[in-house]
Amino acid sequence: MSTTHAQPGLSSDQRSNIRSTILSTRHTLEDELRRQLEKYGIYEDKKLPQDKLTHLSADELHTRSRIDAAIERELKSTEGDLERSITNYVREATKTYLNRFVALKTIEVRGLVEETITERPEYGNRSYMHHTVAEIAGELTNAPDDGFGAALDLAYQEIGAEIRIIFEESEHTAIDLDAQVREEVLDDLDAIDDEAWESDEALGWVYQYFGEEEREDIDERVDEENYKIAGTDIATKTQLFTPRYIVEWMVDNSLGRTWLEMQGERTNIDDEDNCFYLAPLEESLIERETKAVEDITVLDPACGSGHMLFYAFDILYQMYLEEGEVLERHIPREILRNNLYGVDIDSGAAQIAALSLYLKAKDQSPDVEIPQLNIVSADAVLINGERKEEILERAGSELERDILEQIWNSFGDIRELGSLVQVEDRIDEVLDEYREEFEATGQAQFTSGGGLTSQSTFVAGGDEESWDEIKSRLMQSVQDLASEALEHNDPIEEMFAAEVGKTVELLDVLMGEYDTVVSNPPYLQSKKMGETLKDYIRDHYEGKYDVYGAFIERCLSFSSEDGHVSMVTPENFMFLYYFRGLRKKLLNESYFVEAAHLSRYGFEQQKDAYTIPFVLRGSTPSEGEPSRFYRMTHEQEHYENYERKIAGLREIAEALRSGEEHDDVYVFSQSRIDDIGRRPFLYWFGEETLSLFSDHPSIDDIGEVKQGLSTGDDDRFVRKSWEVPKQEIGDRYKRFQKSGTDSEYYDYAEDYVDWGDSGKDLRDAGANLRNEDFYFEEGVTFRAFGNHFVGRKQPADSIFSHKSHAVFSNKVSDELLLANLNSTLHRFIGNGLNPGLSFEVGDAKRFPVKTDYEYPSTLTELVSTGIQERRKISQLTETSADFDGEELATLLESNTIDLQYAEEAAQARILTVHGISDTLLFDEYDISPETQKQVYANLPKNTSEYPVDRNTHVEYPDYLNQYLEVADLNDERIDSAIETLRSLDDVTLRQAAEETELSPLTVAQLRHDHDLYTNDEQTTAAGRVVSLIVGSLFDRWDCGSTIPTLDDEILAFDHSTTSASNLFSRAIDNLFQEPERAERELESALGDRPINWFRERFFRHHHVDEYKPRGERSPIYWQLESPNGGFSCFVYYHEIDENTLPKLRGQYLDPRIGELENELETLNAQTSGDNPDKELLNRKEDVQNDLDDIRKFRNTIDEMIDDGVTVDIEKGIWENIKEWDQYDVLETGLPKLKSSYTR
Repeated sequence: MSTTHAQPGLSSDQRSNIRSTILSTRHTLEDELRRQLEKYGIYEDKKLPQDKLTHLSADELHTRSRIDAAIERELKSTEGDLERSITNYVREATKTYLNRFVALKTIEVRGLVEETITERPEYGNRSYMHHTVAEIAGELTNAPDDGFGAALDLAYQEIGAEIRIIFEESEHTAIDLDAQVREEVLDDLDAIDDEAWESDEALGWVYQYFGEEEREDIDERVDEENYKIAGTDIATKTQLFTPRYIVEWMVDNSLGRTWLEMQGERTNIDDEDNCFYLAPLEESLIERETKAVEDITVLDPACGSGHMLFYAFDILYQMYLEEGEVLERHIPREILRNNLYGVDIDSGAAQIAALSLYLKAKDQSPDVEIPQLNIVSADAVLINGERKEEILERAGSELERDILEQIWNSFGDIRELGSLVQVEDRIDEVLDEYREEFEATGQAQFTSGGGLTSQSTFVAGGDEESWDEIKSRLMQSVQDLASEALEHNDPIEEMFAAEVGKTVELLDVLMGEYDTVVSNPPYLQSKKMGETLKDYIRDHYEGKYDVYGAFIERCLSFSSEDGHVSMVTPENFMFLYYFRGLRKKLLNESYFVEAAHLSRYGFEQQKDAYTIPFVLRGSTPSEGEPSRFYRMTHEQEHYENYERKIAGLREIAEALRSGEEHDDVYVFSQSRIDDIGRRPFLYWFGEETLSLFSDHPSIDDIGEVKQGLSTGDDDRFVRKSWEVPKQEIGDRYKRFQKSGTDSEYYDYAEDYVDWGDSGKDLRDAGANLRNEDFYFEEGVTFRAFGNHFVGRKQPADSIFSHKSHAVFSNKVSDELLLANLNSTLHRFIGNGLNPGLSFEVGDAKRFPVKTDYEYPSTLTELVSTGIQERRKISQLTETSADFDGEELATLLESNTIDLQYAEEAAQARILTVHGISDTLLFDEYDISPETQKQVYANLPKNTSEYPVDRNTHVEYPDYLNQYLEVADLNDERIDSAIETLRSLDDVTLRQAAEETELSPLTVAQLRHDHDLYTNDEQTTAAGRVVSLIVGSLFDRWDCGSTIPTLDDEILAFDHSTTSASNLFSRAIDNLFQEPERAERELESALGDRPINWFRERFFRHHHVDEYKPRGERSPIYWQLESPNGGFSCFVYYHEIDENTLPKLRGQYLDPRIGELENELETLNAQTSGDNPDKELLNRKEDVQNDLDDIRKFRNTIDEMIDDGVTVDIEKGIWENIKEWDQYDVLETGLPKLKSSYTR
């Protein structure tokens, strides 16, 4: 038999049918069980005493006792919560019945039992089994269910002997279902087509869908109530069906590899028809001691529905065939008896797993007997007190008694801890004590180093015994107790005996040592765990952050010394700080053989599970043994969805099988990971990049990386530059480098912190002044948040924050540090060190950095140019404290669009020096072209490598020419680039360079020469010109020209000589050499006359978007306007005082109202006669409306004056403008300016 690779699985329609059926039948069964429980005096949250249930017969009272025993068991695990205990009982009983029905259906469709569920016309619309019962024992058909129950019992008896875990009687089957309900459920299951039930995946999906609604409920409780997941909810919450392709890869590369290492060239297990995904590196294979197949063991310690064991069956079958020692018809029996072991805390899952393996065996050999299935449920509940003492008294020796004591001590919380319980350590301690005693008397007979395993023997009571013999006696004691309980009609004692029996079986599995361990363990972060699970993991494992981390360690402890562990887990153990201890342990104690890094979309049903299947060996690698990882993350287009993951893994396997290289396969020595601080698994760096960490010092070696000031209350202490009075910048308020923008080399001077009295107020308020000795020191900072690493020059007069960490070094200059920190190479490394959107102090400390350079002066000059160009842009940016109105005014003398051009020219030079710096640093670090290609794969390209047209480019320093390709590009190339640029919309200069494959130096010039700026770009640039004029009129900026300035803080749209219209017109005349042309250009860009745009759109559509710290709108020019626009003006925030509103009323509103009143009086006289002029009537109506409008506005201003409204600079703009907005005086209210704000 060859293995069945790449099974198509169920269709989406078939899965949908199974899902809806399982969910509906679950509800039906739960409703039925709840109804029947009421008959037995058990309600949602209470139980009636049995002596009150006089309507029950003796048999029914016995049933009630069995139910009581089950609920008592649940009470132990729910800490006495009766309602939860009853709910748990209903769920477990529902699961047991449904699993029975599903089992019978899946066995029936395979022809392994006579048809019991499917009804046929030829049998009188009965099933064959039901028909047979009627024929042989017709009297049974007189029963209310027409004898169908008897037919079911016959079927259960036929198959129950071999698969007892599902069909044996238990407290969960104490209630007899109503015949009609039972028939309804069976009919629903029968309606699913046989092809679906025959699928290998069907049982796994039954298991997954059964808990779907519960998982949603648990998630909701976690989100809304901060619920901590505990008890039986752990099993429900952590269910995740493993796709077939992942299962095959895991088992092929663990169990298949084990057999290959044992057999070498004698096996064809690695043929594509057997283990398709097994194509190992020769150097990773070891010579393994040969074992008989029957001695090779496979464990899944969190087996769920048994999907991995199910596939392992195929591999083992092939191994038995190759060995040839067992008759083929007996192979299934031997596999289930000798090779496969599974544990799960969910009894229903264990039932499904056992059924799955039973069906697999019967499919291969229908007539073979199945005497043993090694699937164990870790859900026992052990009760202390008299019952415990009774079982201990039955122990045949002190050793047995001590072992049972350890079972009690270790398995108290087994329903939560499952396979994580390290009971073998406790048992070994017991044995060590006995061994020391025996050795002292010369009686020692221990083997296997004294540890307890299934092969160990030791002396007890003077005779040599094996663990199997001890286990047999323990089980006999348990069976005796159960028999006595049955004789005494004591359901509680009977259940107790069964629980103890389960723990002995579980102990047997947990004590084993396995050649292969496979698992998709539970995923559950510590912050969501209940205290029991959290405390146990914290006390026993390094992988404390998530339960799966503990399972990685546990699986390694289950494996033999050179055994293989294959798991699929979340990827974050490879990177997160919290897992650093686990990474160290794994690298020091095991060997990462193979891994397929899927990240997102690896699972169809849970696309946001970011996962990695991997294979470990339980011993460390020898020198030269390589690890091989495949990078198949969702960021890569080739693997961007579930279907592409499957195809991609197959493609990689085919390449490896044929000996071809694959771009997404990385081979490296895991010892390289040890060279990196905190040991992140940066496997995709490859040997060349990983070697940088050992070949060069880290930044931590050559300097200091510091976290800065955290105010604890930015709203109080931090202001944007425009919020602070000019005279206080640099004095009370110090430049404060927060996370800032993504501008490399130098950032805009926007943020300032209140440092008055040397930070005294900050200290008094409890701010964290970390590393204060480094404040006001020149150095380098880097953003804490961003898509990639960004380093900036830290001026000497500034403070760095906890969101912009600082680097200081006396061994490497700031310029060389900036060259490194902004390089694509170090951005690649940074994204690997911390794959999220944040960069911490520890990330920068680990960066490898050279101290001796071949091109130090060139790199310094390049970075200095970058800083210089960034400062230029900052000087042109109004919201930066560096802003220079005269610099901007000089640009505008000849053309209004020169602002856009000047900024793009500076950006082009920055892109160019950054690219050249990249090239030089690759050379400095000896990075090959192949690795450079890898580095640029997910980061911005090097635009300095594109050609510069000799005749079309912005100005740039001459020294750059030696690094640039300057060429005479033909007209066709230039025309094509122009057309491409014309077609682009809303792209950056870098993107435009990449699209045209031309240097940004040329692209920026082409955009200017051919007026290729978008409408939005032109509108924004023109808006900045208007803003410059406004600031100059308010005397905020000095433009170096004779622009008129206001005598006060109010700029009104009225008819005076100081009206906005007059002053604006004069400003344009003085600012531009050709004012008429400039006004036409502004009108074209703005879509309206500049003065009209200033009144109608400047405040809402430009100014508030430019001035918006922290997402708030914090304008400094406030447009006040009457409700209907009859009066409008701007007031300058920094000049507002207690006289502003009275001045507005007395000098602007009152005169305007007077003008309108006089005009209205004149119009009344002119229209008083017959046939008044229509135009005069219309004007009269307009004047009256304006008058009413402005009077209303004046009343509001009067109210504000009475309320003492002004501004308090200490509060910041946002708090002040919110207060003004309460009076509805802004031209556009804050709710429209900021959707999240409400009055």
